[in-house]
Amino acid sequence: MSKLDNQKISIIGNGEVGSGIGASLIKLNENIMVKGFDTHKEKSEISLKSNSITQLTNNYEECVKDSDIILVATPTSSIYEVFENIKDYLSKNVVIIDTSDTKRAVNQWANEILPEIGIIGINPFKKNQSFENIFWGVVNYDNSNKNTYEVASKLIDDLSGQVINIDIMEHDSFSGLVETIPIILSSALMNLSNDSKSWKEIYRFIGNRFNKFTDSLDNEPINSFSSILTNSDMLLEWIRIYITELLKLEKMLENNSENDIADYIQKNWENKLKIMNNIDPNASQSATDFIPSASENILSLFVGSRAAKFLTKTKPAVETDKYGFKKRV
Repeated sequence: MSKLDNQKISIIGNGEVGSGIGASLIKLNENIMVKGFDTHKEKSEISLKSNSITQLTNNYEECVKDSDIILVATPTSSIYEVFENIKDYLSKNVVIIDTSDTKRAVNQWANEILPEIGIIGINPFKKNQSFENIFWGVVNYDNSNKNTYEVASKLIDDLSGQVINIDIMEHDSFSGLVETIPIILSSALMNLSNDSKSWKEIYRFIGNRFNKFTDSLDNEPINSFSSILTNSDMLLEWIRIYITELLKLEKMLENNSENDIADYIQKNWENKLKIMNNIDPNASQSATDFIPSASENILSLFVGSRAAKFLTKTKPAVETDKYGFKKRV
């Protein structure tokens, strides 16, 4: 039986996150009531048809009245307005859980508008479309207490997730780096390309690599704007660090430092492989033991990773150039 069995849950914001969590909860628990509300009613209608909510509501009051848990899954910049609109309709023991990617602003607004209501922040560390069997960041606010933490933990447990407790400052810093900095860099690349005098010619060169790099711009602009606006100080620090990294590369290029550039590319190719193969840097084993070679990566698509490792190790060593890369000629 689900730990949230017979609970009345309200989801405000029926986009990807709200509907995704709702669908998983309903799938795992037949006795749960999930009411949904979105200022864009068509999103709630889609959520109802896709079994992501069990009841569509038409306003904030109808959505949150008599609820045990309220999940706020809107862009961060909309949460102030949400709190203002629900404050007069909340039961005394309700628990509010927000899924925003920046938490300090939410904490401040909760103190100002809902000082007597228990609220806690969560963030799904999602590597694919599923909200099940993933890590969840849990952030305590000034209004959090033992009950709010237990309710958030039950929700995550129902989704077969794992709780990662994280400080609010660390959360906003790390979330800014992995969620919002890619949006900023994509925007900068798109802007410099589009503003170039040679844009008409550059356009013909655009292919899969450019499109993948700018994938984050596919997000709704309000979500991207919200993530930037509510976390600008943390983002500024990461941008400064990024500029320092670019200056290091600039110096390598100016000096035509072949070995340094080769080492830099090789190191980050390996770092990317670790991420692709879900090698947790917190694991006790040496991560380098699990990094597949390029030939293993390709072969594993056909015969599986274990067999690929065996087969590649039975072949003669590949001749490499002075940088450690496979010789082409």
